[in-house]
Amino acid sequence: MDTFDPDRACQVHDGLNDQLIEWRPQWAAAYREHAAKWDEGVVSWDGLLLDGWTPTMLEHPCGH
Repeated sequence: MDTFDPDRACQVHDGLNDQLIEWRPQWAAAYREHAAKWDEGVVSWDGLLLDGWTPTMLEHPCGH
């Protein structure tokens, strides 16, 4: 989670519930205020244990 940028859309992995969550950049301010290091590479935030993330590929319609 060291390279996680809360201002960008992505998927985060919640290790507590073993699920992927679509990250919303509008959560960035709350993340910055309330996230805490839980363990090496793990962040506790909003009842979740975030232990990984991956960028999402946003598809833009070409209009054709």
